[in-house]
Amino acid sequence: MAETVRQAMTADEFVHWDDGTDARYELVDGTVVAMAPATDAHGTIVMNTGAEIGERLRPRAPCRAVVEAGIRLDGSNHYRADLAATCAEPSGSRYVEEPFLIVEVLSESTWRDDIGPKVSRYVELASVHEIWLIDSRERWVQVWRRSQDCWIVTLPLRGTNSFTSDALGATIELDAIYRNSGL
Repeated sequence: MAETVRQAMTADEFVHWDDGTDARYELVDGTVVAMAPATDAHGTIVMNTGAEIGERLRPRAPCRAVVEAGIRLDGSNHYRADLAATCAEPSGSRYVEEPFLIVEVLSESTWRDDIGPKVSRYVELASVHEIWLIDSRERWVQVWRRSQDCWIVTLPLRGTNSFTSDALGATIELDAIYRNSGL
């Protein structure tokens, strides 16, 4: 995350706020924070991952993957995940309702926030069953999985490995996630 834009905003105010630019923001503890632009590799990984998730959800309508998904945590926190999957009926909301899978693609500017405060808040959401952390600088994926009242975290996966997504009921290949990304 880059710079603070404005103080003391609620999540309701934030989802209706527009600064008149194409800049991307998150609301963190009531403070609007600008997000750095994504790299080419980051965007490619997000699209590849979204395609993989979307393909697995195709037979499960209304389930779908949402890019740049608004994740509302509470009245003063509204994050923007790279991807989220939900089976809630589309409602026109400015955030994803009942996300069961959240994906964060890590970059130099977001790594500390994504792997720290964001994940620690995502695990509090009752609807979330899986979180994927995918690095955009090297082949590195970590999967967080809810198991009853605790979370199981995989060791980082590298190279041409694959992992089983319980949330999707499918095996995900790192080669598919990193296809044409230069990694």
